Amino acid sequence: MTLSTARISSNESFSVVFSLSEVSETEHFVARQEELNAIHKALSEGSGRRAVTLHGLGGIGKTQLAIAYANAHCGDYSAVFWLNIKDEDSVKQSYSRIARRILQEHPLASCLNAITDDSKLDEIVAAVKRWLEHGKNTQWLMVFDNYDNPKVAGNADSAAVDIRRFLPEAHHGSIIVTTRSSKVSIGRRTKVGKLEDVRDSLQILSDASGREAAMDGKLSFYPRRRSTDAYQTRMQPSSSKNWTAYR
Repeated sequence: MTLSTARISSNESFSVVFSLSEVSETEHFVARQEELNAIHKALSEGSGRRAVTLHGLGGIGKTQLAIAYANAHCGDYSAVFWLNIKDEDSVKQSYSRIARRILQEHPLASCLNAITDDSKLDEIVAAVKRWLEHGKNTQWLMVFDNYDNPKVAGNADSAAVDIRRFLPEAHHGSIIVTTRSSKVSIGRRTKVGKLEDVRDSLQILSDASGREAAMDGKLSFYPRRRSTDAYQTRMQPSSSKNWTAYR
């Protein structure tokens, strides 16, 4: 048996079909290649547990960046699990969905076959964590999204979440955390900021409008389909608040 065959065999009973059906993926994601490379480096170097924290302002693109990474590298993992950790109930419900996914494919999965419809959420969380901690189950990826109310120094909110309660304790696997908080530090920290390259901004506008965008001293949008009258729309600022359209 070759090494690659042995690796596939050891992961076979722990593999779960890739799906991100529980998250909304934008139609017009412009790849942040620098940040994607940073995530890949953090999760592929060294040994043992690997983790990266994506932090930045709300709406800046942290979730979409994590989705883009998961889509691009799902083949590197035996299973990819997405968890919403905006509050304790949400993350527990995410664990419950993970348990159902695992049991659909592996009804006799170790640590999970005792789960019933009457099982409490805390029992399900503990069972899934034990499954993830199994010595042969080392190639999974977990994404903890929306960790915006973390239990850290200076946060007196009684509803703040302690993510450590929901992390598998084994020294293996990969983890991505997205957060608005600058105080969260799990693994390597990567700041997600605004797009610096004007070409990326133009690409977003182009995708959203269905037109080709170009900079020729003014911001211009050209139809993607050729027309006989060579129609084009140009937008230029006439004041700080108003835009005038020329046709």
